Amino acid sequence: MSLTQSQTQKLTQKLTHQQIQLINILGLPTIALEQHIANEMAVNPALEYDTVDQDAEKDEQDGEDETSEEKEDVISEGKLGEDYDYKDYMDRDALDDYKYEANNHTKDDEKREQIFLEDHDFTVSLISQLELRSISEKQKQIGEYLIKTLDDDGYLRRDLADIADEYSFVNEPVTEDELATVLSIIKTLDPVGIGAKDLRECLLLQLNHKTEKTRDTFHAIKILETHMEELSARNFISIKRALKLDDEDFQDALAEIKKLNPVPAGSTAESSGKATSIVPDFTVLVEGEKVELYINNAKHPPLKINEEYVEMLSTYSKAKDKGSKDAATFIKSKVESAKWFIDALQQRESLMIKVARAIVSHQKKFFITGDEADLKPLILKTIAQEIDSDISTVSRIVISKYIQTSSGNILMKKLFTEGLSTTNGEMVSTNEIKKVLRECVNNEDKSNPLSDEQIVKLLMLKTYTIARRTVAKYREELNIPSKNFRKELRA
Repeated sequence: MSLTQSQTQKLTQKLTHQQIQLINILGLPTIALEQHIANEMAVNPALEYDTVDQDAEKDEQDGEDETSEEKEDVISEGKLGEDYDYKDYMDRDALDDYKYEANNHTKDDEKREQIFLEDHDFTVSLISQLELRSISEKQKQIGEYLIKTLDDDGYLRRDLADIADEYSFVNEPVTEDELATVLSIIKTLDPVGIGAKDLRECLLLQLNHKTEKTRDTFHAIKILETHMEELSARNFISIKRALKLDDEDFQDALAEIKKLNPVPAGSTAESSGKATSIVPDFTVLVEGEKVELYINNAKHPPLKINEEYVEMLSTYSKAKDKGSKDAATFIKSKVESAKWFIDALQQRESLMIKVARAIVSHQKKFFITGDEADLKPLILKTIAQEIDSDISTVSRIVISKYIQTSSGNILMKKLFTEGLSTTNGEMVSTNEIKKVLRECVNNEDKSNPLSDEQIVKLLMLKTYTIARRTVAKYREELNIPSKNFRKELRA
């Protein structure tokens, strides 16, 4: 056996400290960002609030706002600061303080702010659990992406093929099998039932998770596995006959099913018993056909680098003894970290504005009418391409940010909707189809309700081409019972 030496070239990608800072804060809503800033200041004394009176700056912004009123659509971005040129930490005269300030205020802060309560521990809890699993870094990244793709009930109703295409567009290529493997891990997280594709799978996950399975449990599993449609239609006689169950065994199995949680994501809010204050990150104001978008900035004063630390850095760097050099190295690391953090805050704000501006541009009609049927088909990939970013960045921004409108607060991710093609070749959003579906049900003869097949035919007459199982899916999402449950007996 002989030993040989050889040289190889390897191309790798590593995130810079600044990129890591940006990723960490990009997904934070306003309140969480303020806490993150407080934590950062607690460990980095080189960071401080700029408590200088901001009246002159507000007057300047007032003048800018007056000139912006002539525009049809206005984006109030606040002061984003200037690019950094941090070349010489030792020379105090070369440090322009204004370059290291992140100003997060506009004159509209007090007027725009609206605080409400909503639980936001759902995805955070799942990601934290996933981090504790002994899986590869790639699987953790895939897992975080899948968790953020779950709907509000905790289901993953999207096809893995579509998710694979979307993920591979901005990350390393991933196969459906890889997604399925990670998804199987997510389905073992708490609360049980998370990641299911439908109600049947959600309930089965909970039953199969039981460590001690009784006779009733096995009967309940058999009913859900083989007779879900009959159960939904309350065709109990058919189920009992097929499974050869007597009345007592069937009722016990039914009681077992009724104990299960059909909305696993909802259980996190109930079990945690706590809520998080949320401040909408943007406000949209509408006057006729004019749409204005404002960013609601955090309530902390601007940040800047502590001048005393810069002066100490200049002093210690000129000394020759080892103690002073060590002190200079320490202070330099803190000052540099403060600069990175301020820069990350500015980039976060800039990216948020780009994303919000692009979304409002696409969904302008919805903001004017307030009708969800006016939401246009829109996917993350479209916004990412428009702002020259990647899908994961857009996803982090919209996952927990809210826009305040005259009709309430809207989660930004709700402004993304899938589209279907009509027989006329036009693209319409699923919201529009759901609205028509609901109208069909509202106008039906309650003594003889419409079946899903009949709804499909009615939608076809209105140019909407849609499969029966898709109608059933949309009906469940609208909390519309099946035909048998909607039937009303006339006297």
